[in-house]
Amino acid sequence: MRLRFLSRSLAVVAVLAVVAAACGGGNTPGNTPSSGGSATTGPSGPTQGGKIVVGAEQWPQCVNPINQCSSATWYWYTVGEYVMAYAMVLDLQGNFVASPLLTEAPSLDNGGIIEDPFTITYKLNPDANWADGSPITADDFAFTWKAILNTKGAYTTTGYDQIKSIEAASGDPKTVVITFNNVYVDWPDLFGGVYQGIMEKAAFPAENASDKPDLAKEMKNEIPFSGGPWKLTSWSKDQAILERNENYYGQVPYLDQVTMVPRLDQPTEINSILTGEVDAIFPQPSDQSLLNQFKQSPQVQALGAPGAYFEALWFQHAAAPMDDPNVRKGLMYAINRQAVIDSIIKLNNPDAEVLGCGFISYKGVGPWCDKEYFGTDTFPYDPAKAREAFTAAGYDCTDETTACTKGGKELTILYRTVSTNTRRTTTQELLQPDALKAGVKFDIKNAEATVIFSDIAPKGEFMIADYATGGSTDPSVTSTFSCKFIPTAANDYGGGNWNHWCNQSASDTMDKSDQDLDATARLTDMNTIYQAEQDDSVSLPLYQLPNVGAWRTDKVAGPVSDYIPSNLGMFYNMNYWYVPAS
Repeated sequence: MRLRFLSRSLAVVAVLAVVAAACGGGNTPGNTPSSGGSATTGPSGPTQGGKIVVGAEQWPQCVNPINQCSSATWYWYTVGEYVMAYAMVLDLQGNFVASPLLTEAPSLDNGGIIEDPFTITYKLNPDANWADGSPITADDFAFTWKAILNTKGAYTTTGYDQIKSIEAASGDPKTVVITFNNVYVDWPDLFGGVYQGIMEKAAFPAENASDKPDLAKEMKNEIPFSGGPWKLTSWSKDQAILERNENYYGQVPYLDQVTMVPRLDQPTEINSILTGEVDAIFPQPSDQSLLNQFKQSPQVQALGAPGAYFEALWFQHAAAPMDDPNVRKGLMYAINRQAVIDSIIKLNNPDAEVLGCGFISYKGVGPWCDKEYFGTDTFPYDPAKAREAFTAAGYDCTDETTACTKGGKELTILYRTVSTNTRRTTTQELLQPDALKAGVKFDIKNAEATVIFSDIAPKGEFMIADYATGGSTDPSVTSTFSCKFIPTAANDYGGGNWNHWCNQSASDTMDKSDQDLDATARLTDMNTIYQAEQDDSVSLPLYQLPNVGAWRTDKVAGPVSDYIPSNLGMFYNMNYWYVPAS
């Protein structure tokens, strides 16, 4: 999965039906276990000490929170969330709230937000220190801002490039004043949100004196600071070891240690928890019913909950023949999305349907998907319309039993996804024959997640890629689709516009939408962007993913299931987990 600035507040209740069916009960949505036992606390309450092992279905190539290593969601699920200091964070209702780092959330009423010039003031917790005991101050915010802007190959600079200055107020290092060049609506996602944070300036002696710190060569296999509940004491391709940060200013963990281990193919991941090799996993829904598999062990408890990921077939617009809008239009009709829903997705969500929202929005999250731009009424599976579009692109599609041709060569599209994700590889197998009926062949070349998200996708080495990204309380797609964020060799493949879609008018509207404080005006902007996405056949939404988590009740207790519905991930609140009493 690929990260975005995300939230949990999605109204996807259909998956709860399958969970309730698996339990044979009518539990509260979002708290429905698939086996017996408490989903929250053990009989004796929290206990101090102990260790657990957690399985991770993807693994980052390094631990740098700025470059492409951080583009994969599982970078944050395995490392980033536990050591970064956060300003604003999302609660379980999808609202931005103050983290333990802040004494309060900025607002117009308390003077923390000034509209002209647009300024955000953070008042820091006087007890908030880094793991080494030094205070977290305005200097750390300023250093983080400059490092994100100046690190070669930075994954995204969105929002940070709108900041004019960061300084301490009246010499008070615990009051951070951030002045912007213009209004920036999504300010809570900076230095926090879901997948952002603050770094300790003093931890980088080679760069902290520079006005343009470049951390591209830092944090390959270590993070030399912690402002979170855990310290990363060891990291390799085989495991990550997190130990309790005794100086954390929020809830200090009950557990002494958490070891993260990669379990990159799902059968191994599931077997690991069934056998007790690992104590918790957060698997993506697959081409089989996960909840039924977890029933094999009475010690394993599982939960299905509303999810917040947007699965799509992403089109790379710069690579021929995808640079031809008629080829992209043909693909919109050549993909049998309903077959994917019926054959695969309904195994874990019987009420699943084709996702028709504009990129990247969901029904039930604000007004952003009040109108569908990619529904099956607009883009049904229609081989005749597909061949018509391919013909308009100069292909000979008269032989309806094979792929269209041009210059004696068949229309062939390079289609890539994560090799260890059976849901996605099964999707490829299912789509191939119907696509051929529509005049196009797929050349399938898959790779491991770390290669896809850190190398192949940023370099645009695909024509179609299947992966998920997240829905957001804030609908901005600037970092995903703006012309200025196309990764190239010249910018060390930094930037999140892996599609290489450049519609300058749409990009200008994206910039405008990021400054619209009026919700009605912003909705108008977003609909303009969604229409451009449709007109340019930007990519094709597939479905909305539910979330599933599983844990061993004989190894771990506490509020283990609370963050399964969240884009923060199941493991986010491990500082509240503990080893159950024997």
